[in-house]
Amino acid sequence: MFKPLSACVLSGALLVPLSVSAAPTDPVVIINDKTITQQDYDNYVKARAEQTRSPHVKHDVLVRELIQRELLKQDALNNNLDKQPEFVHKLNYMRDSLLMAMAMHDYLEKHSQDDAALRRLYDQQVAHIKVPNEYKVRHILVKTKKRAKAIIAELDEGQSFAKLAKEKSTDIGSAKNEGDMGWITKSTVGAEFGAAVEKLAKGQYTAAPVKSEYGWHIIQLDDLRGVALPSFESVKDRIRSAMQNRQMQNYVIGLRKQADIKIINKH
Repeated sequence: MFKPLSACVLSGALLVPLSVSAAPTDPVVIINDKTITQQDYDNYVKARAEQTRSPHVKHDVLVRELIQRELLKQDALNNNLDKQPEFVHKLNYMRDSLLMAMAMHDYLEKHSQDDAALRRLYDQQVAHIKVPNEYKVRHILVKTKKRAKAIIAELDEGQSFAKLAKEKSTDIGSAKNEGDMGWITKSTVGAEFGAAVEKLAKGQYTAAPVKSEYGWHIIQLDDLRGVALPSFESVKDRIRSAMQNRQMQNYVIGLRKQADIKIINKH
């Protein structure tokens, strides 16, 4: 019969029952006389969640991980690995990196940008954007220029564009919808197609066939509108990130200006 987990000895560790209202100093597990407190446990849970983005992990799994970490650490110390030059070098490097990160975090905290500042930057950027158009178009696609010219002649005689598209277009998908392609922009179609659409007035069709890699088109413009720009709320976080990057560049530039820097080895 298997013994309950609380009665098992795991790698020399003593598991301590965890109270729901445990104090930070309460023990969670004791490993070779080393006590892992509730605060140690909570710190590990937070750090683990930030690194792995896995916030929901069973308590038993977390305890096993803490035990493994502590056992490896104790063995490393017993073997004086903390005295090795490689360890000291890496530790110093990690310390420097952490200090750099904390300096940047502290600077941004002291120079945080509120929504009003972000909104001003958004308005400035929007004011300089040339809003492209979207075009609601129909088209008739055929294989030859001669065939396309014949269809244009029928349109000139008063035939319905929608009816001809349904009957004669080789683009089966749009033909079923009377040639309707929905809303497009110049960037979503070929260069010749986009250039032809841009020259049309609302309700007008192309007087000459338009060539593309798919064949010959007759295009009719049903409507046009300006492309909707993203709302402030949808891009606010991206604006904040861009502003913070700019702040950090200015922060480092300021530090360089104030520092006494001598570059000795220039190769």
